[in-house]
Order: sequence, then C-alpha cells, then structure tokens
Amino acid sequence: MRVFSHYPTKSAAEVNANSYHHIVVGGGTAGCVLASRLSEDPKQMVLLIERGPVVDSWISQVPLISSNFQDQRAPVYKWQSAPMRGIGGKSLSLAAGKALGGTTKVNGLIYSRSAPGEYNAWKDAGRKKWSWQDVEPFFKKSEHSLSHSQAIGRGTQGVILCSDKSTNMFQANSLGSWVNQNVQTEQFDIVQKNIDMTTRFNIPRVSMANDSSSPNVACTPQDATIYSNGHRCSTEVAFLPKTLVSNRKNLSICTGAIVTALDIRQGEDGHLRAVGVCFSPDSGHLDHKYSAFAIREVILCAGAIVSPQLLLLSGIGPREHLEQVQIPVLKNLPGVGQCLQDHISVPLLYKVPLKDAVEGVLLGSPLRAATEFLKYAIFGKGLLSQQVQQFNITLPSALLDEQSRIPSDTPETQLDAQDPQNIPDIEVMFLPVNPTNRTFQGLGRSFGIFSYLCTVLRPQSHGSLRLSSSNPRDRPRCDLGMFNDNVDRLPLRKALKLALALAQEVRKTGYPLEDLSIPEDTTDERLDEFSNQNVMSTFHYSSSCRMDTEENLGVVDDELRVHGVAGLRIADASIFPRVPACHIQAPVVMVAERCAAFIHANTVST
Repeated sequence: MRVFSHYPTKSAAEVNANSYHHIVVGGGTAGCVLASRLSEDPKQMVLLIERGPVVDSWISQVPLISSNFQDQRAPVYKWQSAPMRGIGGKSLSLAAGKALGGTTKVNGLIYSRSAPGEYNAWKDAGRKKWSWQDVEPFFKKSEHSLSHSQAIGRGTQGVILCSDKSTNMFQANSLGSWVNQNVQTEQFDIVQKNIDMTTRFNIPRVSMANDSSSPNVACTPQDATIYSNGHRCSTEVAFLPKTLVSNRKNLSICTGAIVTALDIRQGEDGHLRAVGVCFSPDSGHLDHKYSAFAIREVILCAGAIVSPQLLLLSGIGPREHLEQVQIPVLKNLPGVGQCLQDHISVPLLYKVPLKDAVEGVLLGSPLRAATEFLKYAIFGKGLLSQQVQQFNITLPSALLDEQSRIPSDTPETQLDAQDPQNIPDIEVMFLPVNPTNRTFQGLGRSFGIFSYLCTVLRPQSHGSLRLSSSNPRDRPRCDLGMFNDNVDRLPLRKALKLALALAQEVRKTGYPLEDLSIPEDTTDERLDEFSNQNVMSTFHYSSSCRMDTEENLGVVDDELRVHGVAGLRIADASIFPRVPACHIQAPVVMVAERCAAFIHANTVST
C-alpha cells in the first residue's frame, strides 16, 4: 500500500490550538462530503480530522481488487464482535475503513438509495423533513449518473459518478438495454443464468436501479460508484480532490490523528456545549495531547462504531455504563450505542467452472489473469473495472408463496414502493466469488465459487455498543444482536428457499452447479441451524445514535443535533432510525448533504 504525502494534509501539531468554525470528526464516507460542503463558503474555517492516512495506491483505485478487504494490505480496521446470544455465543468478523474516504475505499461500490417507502416510514414515525420528497433532492445533489442521465429522479450534476455495469444483460424481456463497454458479460455465465431464471418466479427484471417509480419486487442491475475510466469513486476523491483542497485555504485536513474526546463544557446557564476536540497523533503516545476549538459546531462523522464510542469517552451516554468504566457523566443519554444494527447475511456456496468466478479467472488461468490486468492498466476496462455484485433480487418476503414465487394476482397496492408497508425486507445477491473468510482446497485451481448471499434487510434484532476500556485506541465491544429477535428468521428462511429454488432451476438448464455449502434440507430446523453456523456481518453498521426523541432512545433530533449538548451534531450511519433496506453508502452521503444544509441554514439565520 503506497501512501502519498503530497496530498495537502496537516499534522496534529500544525492544527493544535487553532480555532475553526466547524470541526468534522472522521474523514470517511460522510465526513468528506460534509467537509467539502461546509468549506464551500470561504468565510467558514473548517477542520477535518481523520485517523487513517491518505491512500492513493494503484490497487486502491481498482474496483474489483480494492473491494477485497480480507487482504492484509487493505486499509481497514479488523476486529471481532462480542459473542452474540442469538447465534449461540459466536463472534463475527467486523471491518471498517481506515483511510481518508473511510469505507468507500474498500466497500462493494454499490449505490443504492432504498425504496421511497423507507423514508416515508421515517416521516410517519415523526421524523420531520425526512420523507422521500424531502430526501430525494439530496440524493440527486451528489449523484452524477453515467448510465441514466436522462431518467427522472437521477442526478447529473453531482460528483459521485455511478453507473450500472450490466452490458446487454437484459437483452430479452427487459425494459431497456445497457451500453457500458467496460464489461464482457460472457465472463460469468452463471450470473446470466440466474437472471434468466427470475421470471419463472414472477420476479420482474427492472432495468434501472434507484427508480422511485419501480415496483418493490425486482431483479435489478446494480449502480456502482465507478468512474468512466474504471477507477473507484470514493468520497475523498469525489468531494475532496487534491486540487480542491489545495485551493481552499479555509479547509484544513489533518490525517493520522485520533480524536480521544470531545471538549464539552458547562455554561453559566448550566447547559452543555461542545467547544472543540482533544486529539493525539495516532502513531504516538496518547500523552501527546492536542486540541482544536469550534466557534460554531463539532460534527461527528466517525461512523456507527466510533461516533458512539467518542460520545461515551466524553461522558455522554447511559449513566450506568459510564459509571462502570469510571468516566464522569456529563449527560445521561441512554440511547448512545443502544440500538446497533447490521443486515443479517447467510451465504449459499456452489462450485462453478473456473471461467465463471473471480477466483477462477484471477487464480486459475495465469494467461487470462495477465490479460485482465493489461486490459485494465491500459484501457481501464475488463473484469478488474467492475464491482463484484452486479445484480440482485429485492422484495418483501411476505409476498412469496410456498414455491418461492410471487403470485401473479398480487395486488398492485402491495407492489407500491412508496408505501412504508411495502419496503423490501430480503435481498439475494448474485456473487461470483467466495464472500466468506473460509478456505476451500482447490478454489481457484479446479473450481470457482458462486454465492447467493441471502440478506435480511429490515431486521427487528438489534444489539449494543459499549466501551471495552477508557482507551480510545481500543475497539469498543460491539454486539450486533443478530437473531436476538427470532422473527428475523422468517424472512431469512424465505430468502434461503428462494436462492435454493433458483439454483435448482439453473441446474435444470444443464449448468454444472455443484453444492459446496448449503442446508441439508429446507425444514425450518435445518435452515436455522445452517444460518447459525454461517451467518456473517454485511458490514452495514448503523443506528447506534438514532434520530429520535430522547424518550425513545434517540440521540439526535431531526436536524441531527445531539440531545442536550449544544454545538454538537452527528452525520453518519449511526443516526438512521433503523438500518435502511439497502447498501448504505448512498444514504450516508445523503445524510451528510442534509447536515450541511441544516448547518448552512443555521449559519445564515445567525
């Protein structure tokens, strides 16, 4: 991993004791967006503090390779979750980005907004200015759609470039055709086979993802944040390119610094206010203490793990827990860390011919691998220029019958994606790769792996986040709470049955699909047993600082202000009322855009 030093950053010592109008903590998915937007006003001095380095290696730009955060060289934090009672005390592997750009440096690149009903449900729950009508303009503001620039509801002026990579995958019975010469679809025949099978289950092929007018049942090509030259579009590249940062003298970016606590003080009126942050060089000793001061606000954008951790380290959180770890209580806020969620995923694994899987192409054929590397290095095209997941199925599991089909007489009212009652609660991802950390003898030499990653999009289960110590370098205790509520097993069973049925239909075509890791049968007992053994994190951590009233375990209000602490907001995945029914990159960017608008409005009014 090559770390470039010429990107215009400042050291912890250089920003020490300085004052800024706004301090953004965390230069990840949301933080890069927010720092860029706030610094558009040259009168506003903005400091962005990020623990990780600036990473701009060649590999970090290659979509397919950079998504492999199991690689020891990947810029990620890795740790184990707390044991979870819902899966028999097992711990799961967790990961998060460790670089400017955060998890957008290593994620699956999927750009997904969720169904409009998602945000209408927020409105119905009392969240003002968060309906689909309210949030859609903020999705559009960031987006520059390469594949659907003429479509209503898609952005064309933003800096996040997204397109689908589905060249001609919908040749028959489709709503449109797609042109993107970066992809040779014959590489993965198994994906096309599955797409062809979906109509046998009355699952329509919808040609454009993120179409608010589409039904809530669909097999869809996935939009991905990839530039037309085949490079990964991470948020620091999109929102904080080197030239922009160099030209904005009012923006300071400090990397390699760990924020250890918020500087919160009590005024003469007895009210709390965030007036700055305390930090240290990440590579140095915590005794090297620095500080920066906020004239207006501090905004936490450190993600659903670190944002609540920083609140707790600063004395904001459940009184009982803070007293246990001997941190003075400044504000008893029970919701901090209380409702941590993640999507629940269970993979079904099958052996496929080498030519139909990523490992097979890159490991099984040196000549083919060399060709793909040259194709990408010279033209920015080919297999390496794509994301792993190009298609998925999403739908409300309640609509599936006993044969895993959508009944042909399903009322249109149940297919309306605008209705909060119709939000899809399961996803089946088509992945021509092994998504687990398990090893298989012969993988990449004699066979490849195709996976159906079966995911519960709207889990009722939630866990909690608690400090493991008062040391900010220690990862907090993260209990994702998977299957704490057994009701989540119902949609997961349906997702697994649908995937197994798809595999059976693919086999009927004569395709050589061989079982590798699947349940013994489709009884509830065996499906649940298999799920407990194979469940994995989807790495979509959220809702640990929920937007809700304090009485309902909320941490921030409808304008993302922390309850009871002036001058402090949170803008990242932690504020979601519940984990959105999608890959969460796009909603996180939307939240950052909303936060910037709230702050701008407040700045103008004062």
